[in-house]
Amino acid sequence: MTVLRVFLIAAVAAVSSLSLPSVSIARDAQTVINVMMAELGNRRPSGCPGRWCACYMDTVLVRAGLQPRGSNLARDFANYGAETEPAAVGSIMVMSNHVGVVVGECENGQVMIVSGNYSNQVALGCYNEGRAIAWRAPI
Repeated sequence: MTVLRVFLIAAVAAVSSLSLPSVSIARDAQTVINVMMAELGNRRPSGCPGRWCACYMDTVLVRAGLQPRGSNLARDFANYGAETEPAAVGSIMVMSNHVGVVVGECENGQVMIVSGNYSNQVALGCYNEGRAIAWRAPI
């Protein structure tokens, strides 16, 4: 078993036991995380454009029973939902050209997110917290 796989299993277990600021945010965020983690390795959803992270985020929100943003632009998520603490597990990390959901911290201290269109698939990636233009809670 690779170190990354062991880390991923530990990260998912840790995420499942974490509490977030509000009961409804915690439930909604965990549902979003569960949907995305179950789809690791999946490719671009039908109907999404070439740059598909925001489109994928919208499809996940809909499947989780939440309100979608309705945009194919990552930065448009900066106005979605409610403001949340930086790098909080379950928050949506919005960058100028990418969007995903925080699932933990990488070994190097960066924020670990799950997102679409990371190496052309749904995957985990590590990002510097300073790249965020907003931190939002799913609604």
